[in-house]
Amino acid sequence: MNGFLEALDKLALERDTVRKRARFVAIITREMAKAGAAEPIIVGGEAVEIYTQGSYTSGDIDLKASALLCRLLEQAGFRSNGSGNFYHAGLDIYVDWLGPNFDIPGQEEVRERALTIQLGDGEYVKVISIEDLIVDRLNGAKHANDADSRMWAETLFLVAGNANIPLDLDYLERIAHLEDVHDELVRIMKGKNEPTPGGTHEDH
Repeated sequence: MNGFLEALDKLALERDTVRKRARFVAIITREMAKAGAAEPIIVGGEAVEIYTQGSYTSGDIDLKASALLCRLLEQAGFRSNGSGNFYHAGLDIYVDWLGPNFDIPGQEEVRERALTIQLGDGEYVKVISIEDLIVDRLNGAKHANDADSRMWAETLFLVAGNANIPLDLDYLERIAHLEDVHDELVRIMKGKNEPTPGGTHEDH
């Protein structure tokens, strides 16, 4: 634990906000792995920020992880408002704990598809797959009527193309149907080079 707290103390000196946040998650990841827990997975706005290399700016770090994360944050001096939101004034880092790491039956594939990003010096973080993130944004577009979420879903398609990230369109279509956002998926893919999900059949 002392090494964990010392690493966070050094991190407070980091001036680059993006690097500081990434290294913070890497430190937490290492500590949870040492305890035998599953690594946290970055989701939500922070994941969009990573995939877009900062074009999107998130105010907090959204993490799916076991409750051990909350205990580690409290031991590190983070203050909680009781609803999964944590803040550390010295680090100027907000963490939003979004519950267990896809442990609900049926969500195992989301966990398995998470991308591992190496930061160097043995540090790494895990980020939700770009397909799952696209569907997450489409959920916001359709069910929360958030036009910005639709725009960022479209942007993630462009990011995948520009960064040569292969999209698993079969998986993307399947989870879009499960989340009732297939119509949104078809909408943002019209006019793109990728084939329209589901071919020519009617959306339902």
